[in-house]
Amino acid sequence: MEEPSKKLVVVIPAYNEEQTIKNAVNALKEIRPDVEKAGFKLLIYVVDDGSTDNTNRLARQGGADRVIRHKVNTGLGAAVRSGLFAARRDRADIAVKFDADLQHDPNDIIALIDPILNDEADIVYGNRFGRIEYKMPLARKLGNKVFTGLMSMLTKWPLKDSQPGILAVNRDYLEVFNLPGDYNYTQQILLDAYHQGMRFAHVPVSFRRRTAGDSFISTKYPFKVLPQLLMVIISIKPMKFFLPVGLLFLFIAASVFCVELVLWFLDKTPKPVMHTNAVLGSAFLGLQTFFFGLLAELIIRMKKK
Repeated sequence: MEEPSKKLVVVIPAYNEEQTIKNAVNALKEIRPDVEKAGFKLLIYVVDDGSTDNTNRLARQGGADRVIRHKVNTGLGAAVRSGLFAARRDRADIAVKFDADLQHDPNDIIALIDPILNDEADIVYGNRFGRIEYKMPLARKLGNKVFTGLMSMLTKWPLKDSQPGILAVNRDYLEVFNLPGDYNYTQQILLDAYHQGMRFAHVPVSFRRRTAGDSFISTKYPFKVLPQLLMVIISIKPMKFFLPVGLLFLFIAASVFCVELVLWFLDKTPKPVMHTNAVLGSAFLGLQTFFFGLLAELIIRMKKK
């Protein structure tokens, strides 16, 4: 049988996952015949994000095609970024991100890539909430709803689950992706893909209870995610951020100027503008912010040419 010419790379970020990484690699190898039937060669890339246990050795023993090693722990987003860069360098046609903890079912990968194969989507997210096999803690469920609502508002996409551990992207997105943050990756990909003009789809996936290791979600999560989402917006569409900020400062300057001018006409103040420095400072800051955003926008457009 002739080996498929197209490549499907499964990226597994792993940090101290010695209890599950070998099983995860073996489970993925079992779907190789189905992947080959779909016309793809299956490649499994483990990104060892500075593990201090036997994750690296066990990933190799399990038969991973590549093990990418970070010398120190840099974060889940950084590990996903390294995996996607490797997939892009190796000319992958599709890249799938898969958790090392086996909460997701490798058999869902075929359904996950179906919208890409049908040219209906460029990125596909698993939706866990129709087939979740345990009761998710209330705090995590509420957090997911909040971030899913936020991402739906920012992308205008019909999102149901913004933080699954399984997702797929095609080569079009691999060629242009930009993930500046080292922590979260799911929201970064959504926001980045939306501003890159990509198409989105959801596919129902199974979700099991974690049996080993610890979740990366903590009370610090929102404080790490929000600044990184802002970084994505600034690095892709700087005017989306700088224009509103610039207009805000100009509005403050204009408001103070108009109010104080009215007060002067009413003989309430001895001169037309009492807080000259505040008006000039706000106006200057607003204009400076606007032109800084404009310059950033021009630089980004030039880089794309």
